[in-house]
Amino acid sequence: MTKFYGGGDWIDNLPKSAQVKIRERMIMHTLQEGAYLHYADSESAGLYQVLSGFVKLKSSVTNGNELIVTIYGSGCCLGEIPLLDDGLHTYNAVALGQVEVAILPKKDFDELATLYPQIYHCLTTKLCSLITYLLREIHDTALLTLGQRLAKLMLSAAKVYGKPFKDQIIIEIPITQTDLGKMLGVTRHSIMREVKQWKSHGLIGKDKSRWIIKDVSKIKGLSKSTR
Repeated sequence: MTKFYGGGDWIDNLPKSAQVKIRERMIMHTLQEGAYLHYADSESAGLYQVLSGFVKLKSSVTNGNELIVTIYGSGCCLGEIPLLDDGLHTYNAVALGQVEVAILPKKDFDELATLYPQIYHCLTTKLCSLITYLLREIHDTALLTLGQRLAKLMLSAAKVYGKPFKDQIIIEIPITQTDLGKMLGVTRHSIMREVKQWKSHGLIGKDKSRWIIKDVSKIKGLSKSTR
């Protein structure tokens, strides 16, 4: 995937009365580094919202390979699809560092969705946006180079978790080259080749665990497809 999600709090688009009822019924939890919010193939316990920290959505197979679907930050809601279709979670959701989450139990979600049909409207809007994004992702994976896809991913991280500093952007999310490779479905070595070239041209840098986009316009140029 070539996108980060942040501020995906569709709850804020609901009437104030619905927001209050949802917050009243949410249960707060604290997760430590590596703790699972939910497992793949598990039943839905309810709607999740990240209050602070980061949650990684990932898929693993028996040979040890792993795909990172996305990383959710503060405000993001997740777990809506199995909540709606009474199905199972497709991916594992794992805490990156300490994470504060709120959970709206499924029973409470069903009751409130009946009282406030706007909940379904907000979810439909979010899921339609997700479908549109996935169609674009199919295009990018098939037709764009790794450099283009990596540039799009870095720009997405900068948009969601970036903080301007002079003419640069500091990305406030702990993500490694291995993580970037797992998000794009390539090896760490492949990411290293791209990053090394970008660093040599002064396009990006790193301060501890934080990436720095030093030349935003050139990274934007690298992300462009020729369609």
